[in-house]
Amino acid sequence: MAKKINENKTLDFIWGGDIRLDVCANPLFSEVPNSNLRVINLWASHLMKIRIHNSRWWSAAIAVFAVLTMVPALGEEFQKGLDAFNVKDYEGALAAWMPLAEDGDLNAMYNVGLLYDEGLGVDIDKEQALQWYLVPAEEGDVSAQFNVAMIYDFGDGVPEDNKKAIYWYKRAGQQADEQAQFNLAVMYATGEGVRADMDEAIRWYRLSADLGHAPAQYNLAYIYDTGEFLPEDNQQAMDWYLKAADQGDADAQYAIALMYDEGDGFIEDDAKAIKWYELAAAQGNLRAQFNLAIMYDVGEGVPEDDLAAIRWYTAAAKQGHADAQLNLGIMYENGEGVEVDQTKAMHWYRLAAEQGSTDAQYAVALMFDEGVGVAEDNVAAIDWYSRAAELGDAQAQNNLGAMFDAGEGTPVDDEKAVHWYTLSANQGNTIAQNNLGAMYYAGEGIKESKMEAYKWFYIAAELGNDDARDNKELAAKGMRKSDIRKATKLATQWLKKFSGASPDL
Repeated sequence: MAKKINENKTLDFIWGGDIRLDVCANPLFSEVPNSNLRVINLWASHLMKIRIHNSRWWSAAIAVFAVLTMVPALGEEFQKGLDAFNVKDYEGALAAWMPLAEDGDLNAMYNVGLLYDEGLGVDIDKEQALQWYLVPAEEGDVSAQFNVAMIYDFGDGVPEDNKKAIYWYKRAGQQADEQAQFNLAVMYATGEGVRADMDEAIRWYRLSADLGHAPAQYNLAYIYDTGEFLPEDNQQAMDWYLKAADQGDADAQYAIALMYDEGDGFIEDDAKAIKWYELAAAQGNLRAQFNLAIMYDVGEGVPEDDLAAIRWYTAAAKQGHADAQLNLGIMYENGEGVEVDQTKAMHWYRLAAEQGSTDAQYAVALMFDEGVGVAEDNVAAIDWYSRAAELGDAQAQNNLGAMFDAGEGTPVDDEKAVHWYTLSANQGNTIAQNNLGAMYYAGEGIKESKMEAYKWFYIAAELGNDDARDNKELAAKGMRKSDIRKATKLATQWLKKFSGASPDL
């Protein structure tokens, strides 16, 4: 469906030689197909990973069992707890471990803490968990140290205390616990509980990364990639991304794809980009899903494949990616890879529009305006045009001006029409420029000014609007040559200033 940007106003002769402003009987619609709205810029953003927030599980309990068997009675009771736990009899596990914990057995204390921490067989009680973890942590149990740090870090059930979290992460990190090292690095990077110190953060990231922790490898790669805290080094970035990606880290897979896609430090390689996008997309990485959809949509590195594009746009759109929702709406509206379905198009446009996509807001407004995929509703059209117009969309500003100009869905309001035409015109929209010229010519909503009218007709004509070219010639017939020269000078100055910007026509 051709997208209108509403009608150009034209100047028609009336018998008797006068000039009047009128809307053309057969309005000229600007041919802007929906595909021009498509967002085809790759998502190039990726973020550093945040802290791990999962309690450390059973490594301590299982690792010490061989030692406990040297004390048969104690080992048997502990084993009863393990057997009960393994069949999800958490109350039985607690009953077996609690007496041992109360007698000071460090491993039973840790496991009782874990049951309270995770709410297994009991209500979640972080305060109780903390009390049971603390003694084994003081005695050097690295898993207990990590879990104590997390409880203080996130303030779950106890007052948040980042300084204590730092202390316990350090205790665990000094025992080569890669997850504690990672969380500690994040806290130094963000300045939580300690003065922000990227050098210290990088030191802990590197220790964790060297131990094979994928999130640390990713963040270290990110730092090399962006060159924000270390000299930019694309090769180091790629090496660390690959280590994380080989462990299945979807963010790292996406980052590698992006480097090949954009030729960031490497020769651009669409085939490799697609390979890594597909790995990340299959794991649900919505940026990878969107970029992969783009590549199938436009045939970049692969034969154009609308069905594959639809598949990946849909995957990203269902995760709330606004640009994917917009592009999916376009494909349903135009019947690309699917049957034309205006109802589905409106569905996806609405979702993107609600997230603030001005292109989607404009598309929703236009469908209400023209009654496509939904009953015609000029009031709703004005609402959506207004949203996009307030966010600076030039097409929406022009169409909103036209609604006020024609009294569609609202009483005629020439001043508001002029307001919106002016905003759109100053962004380079030639139809708005022509319409604004017509408003100046007739003195509708603004003081009559043939010079201003001629200026805007001249600008729009220079930018390729045929109606404005005709209107300029008609307007000139009633003007003095000196006024035409002044108006032309003003128009030329405007065009010179505008030439450095990308017009939104």
